Amino acid sequence: MPNEHSYTYMQESACTPTTDIEGYVPFPDDRCQEYVDEGYWRNLTFHDVLDRAATETPEQTAVIGPHRELTYEELAENSRQLAISLATEAGLEENDFVVFQFPNSSEFLEAFFACSRIGVIPVMLLPRHREAEARHVLDLTEAKAVFAAGDRYQLGFDHVSLLDDVGDEFDHLTHRFAVVDDEETLPEGWTSFDAARDGDLGSEPSVDLEDIDVNPSNPGVLLLSGGTTGMPKGIPRTYNDYVFQWEYMAKVANVQSDWVAFPSVPIGHNASLNCVIGAAIWAGATIAVEPVLKPDALMSLIERHGGSYSLPIPTQLIDILEHPDLEEYDLSSLEVLVSGGQKVRPKAVYEFVDRWDIGFCNIFGMAEGPLICTRPEDDVDDQAHTVGRPIAPDADEVRIVDEAREEEVTRGDAGELSVRGPGFFTGYLRHAEENDENFDDDGWFYTEDVLALNDDGNYEVYGRLKDTIIRGGENIYAPGLEDVIIEHEKVENVAVIGIPDDRLGERVGAYIELVDGYDSLTVDEMGEYLKGQGIAVFKRPERIEIVNELPRTEVGKISKADLRDDIVKRLESE
Repeated sequence: MPNEHSYTYMQESACTPTTDIEGYVPFPDDRCQEYVDEGYWRNLTFHDVLDRAATETPEQTAVIGPHRELTYEELAENSRQLAISLATEAGLEENDFVVFQFPNSSEFLEAFFACSRIGVIPVMLLPRHREAEARHVLDLTEAKAVFAAGDRYQLGFDHVSLLDDVGDEFDHLTHRFAVVDDEETLPEGWTSFDAARDGDLGSEPSVDLEDIDVNPSNPGVLLLSGGTTGMPKGIPRTYNDYVFQWEYMAKVANVQSDWVAFPSVPIGHNASLNCVIGAAIWAGATIAVEPVLKPDALMSLIERHGGSYSLPIPTQLIDILEHPDLEEYDLSSLEVLVSGGQKVRPKAVYEFVDRWDIGFCNIFGMAEGPLICTRPEDDVDDQAHTVGRPIAPDADEVRIVDEAREEEVTRGDAGELSVRGPGFFTGYLRHAEENDENFDDDGWFYTEDVLALNDDGNYEVYGRLKDTIIRGGENIYAPGLEDVIIEHEKVENVAVIGIPDDRLGERVGAYIELVDGYDSLTVDEMGEYLKGQGIAVFKRPERIEIVNELPRTEVGKISKADLRDDIVKRLESE
């Protein structure tokens, strides 16, 4: 059972975070103390949570990977040895940054908890990031070390060469570690991850981990924003605020110690690291990792290891439901699925719940902190059409505000989501302009997401402010229109965007993937269909672009930034 653990934690002034990191915005002292006094912050680091599980259930399987299996005791011990090597060989110290570019693997977990033991901050560069993102992140953080996957994992891209080439531009990058089976494949200056973890580097330890006192109110991980426009922003999360969400996500999803949790998106993405990995470690459950995140590989993992719990994005749900060999896989072990990141099709929720009798958590989440979701025990209609409630309703401060960000809107009306509390970040790293724009003097973060609070206490998501098309003064929320268009018999997938227009400001446009067997869909056809669905004339698309495949971000979301760029180019060429 989750959360049935004995804890001793300190309610002292030690909750004050450091201010030694240039460009980091710490939690105010009074809020830190309040969160500790209220019991929301337990003053635990990431490795504290791991060590508790290793003490209580040492022989419980912690992680199953394609190459090996580790108990909680083994994972804890491996992370200790690696931490000693990082401090001794690389000279890493508290508040130093190191860049991770790992696939979903056991090595990620060993390195993640090793960094926690010495107060080093891992930066979550995703496997699909390339030169521009790597260069930006290294420059932003002044990272002293990088971790990458070498020949052990066949990912179709050479991440070691990428970070080797880019890393040569930065004098502060002094150490490079790679996961390899053949050390002869490593470029000069790189160290084998296994040798560092196993203490085979030959140096006498220069640190005693018992002497390192990591402040749980310091940043413990640096997540990256989606980066759909420009370069990703750095999102510092403290040990306290992140562990707080681990605990509450485990409660919300009712994660059990005998479950097998598996990340369906990159492990360094908040959806996996927080909602799946963190919740599983909190509950003492098993984590199964699979580097290849295609439907066949994930369904095979579920069948092979009895996968219980995960957070796939909506496109992955559709890929599974529409897989030609779906009936050949046994997915009956599934207990709870969480999904979000973009609008979840209601019919996908109904089909998953009906076919596998699962609990469904429809989630609105951000790396910056907000986590709002339905519960597994909720009525399926709520799971299909809303995103439920905040994961910690007594602790999370949530408001829906007007365009001026001055007043809360009337209940039921759509507005911008604004948040503050023990599970939310306090500012982007070294990005004062962005912080000035989206934080007020009282610490409220304005998310630029449009939501509404229904009378039943559940929230509905309408999209980003940038997804709000303003046509002649009328607001049109693109995701709501997409929900209707997707039900057309010819439509496989759709993205609605605003098309620049000199007279009206914007007009409605739709990029559409067609169902196999259809080769056209006109504006008039769509207009007649939407008329029959009761959609107002001003909301109906005035231009339709048929595409073979909608562009995606690094985690599989539809990239509307790319579509906006595309429509501008098309208009210019015309």
